[in-house]
Amino acid sequence: MSLTTDVNAFKRPRRGYYWTYYIITSCQELESALAQPYPVVLMFWASWNVPCRVMMRPFKAMAVAKRRAAIFCLVDVDKFHDIVEECRVEALPTFLLLKQGVEKGRVVGAKVGDLNTIIMGNI
Repeated sequence: MSLTTDVNAFKRPRRGYYWTYYIITSCQELESALAQPYPVVLMFWASWNVPCRVMMRPFKAMAVAKRRAAIFCLVDVDKFHDIVEECRVEALPTFLLLKQGVEKGRVVGAKVGDLNTIIMGNI
């Protein structure tokens, strides 16, 4: 599911429905996600990168498990070079946990345990 640039896009879904993660398609969507009062977990990924594909399933599982506590977003590194540079992404996959726009944790590589630790420690 992709977001719109509408500020209301990050409202919690109605009862009985939920979103697991968002696919960022514009810089405005990322800014909107970061402006929310919830922690934001960003996964910087590329479809051609094998470790990214390996981490997709654990990322989605964490997104489902923590859907009421954080916003999970996928950022394609091939489409958003400026965001990749700004976030200092040097390897894939890279996961960032941000609270109110401030980086609270970073995991580089396919490390499920480390990702779970920073999420549990900051949500």
